[in-house]
Amino acid sequence: MEVKRILFRKELKLVTLLLTSMLIASASAAVYYSMVMQPDVTVSTPTIKFVQGDDWPGGSLPSDGTWVRMTLKAYPNATLTYDEPLNISNTDLSNAHTFRLRHLSISPASGSQSVSNFTFINFVIKDNTGATRALFYYNTTTDDWNLPGTTPYLSVNANTAWTLYVQTKAAAGATTSIEANIQIAVDVEE
Repeated sequence: MEVKRILFRKELKLVTLLLTSMLIASASAAVYYSMVMQPDVTVSTPTIKFVQGDDWPGGSLPSDGTWVRMTLKAYPNATLTYDEPLNISNTDLSNAHTFRLRHLSISPASGSQSVSNFTFINFVIKDNTGATRALFYYNTTTDDWNLPGTTPYLSVNANTAWTLYVQTKAAAGATTSIEANIQIAVDVEE
């Protein structure tokens, strides 16, 4: 009889465990529910966009102005200045909008000997009066890039263009055909 009592206790414990598990599962399932979101997305013209400047160095710039690829040069031991290669334009006729520059990537990466071919690649944002509003500098220390921090948001008045001023310099004795590819995000608040 002792064996039957032990088996009965094990069965009772198993049934109790199963019932408890079912209770927990049904209680936690009752907490979840669904909500519906139906966004309407309309294709529109960007208010802040890139526009070729008077000192455009060449590259790619689509008509919508949402991205740009500039072809810049750097000369060994000489500073090359692009006074107005690119403008950042607020095309909204009635409202000011803000933007900032944020580093995304650069190659060759730090630690590569190719980095030492460059001294600096500097970007300067100048407002429509010519005043400097933000500095975005890529400098080198031997084989490493000193990367810029994200700029603060800058407010551009309605129907106004600001200039992206660029200076480059390669190290003395730099190897020709070495390229630095930089990706910079321009974050826009509308």
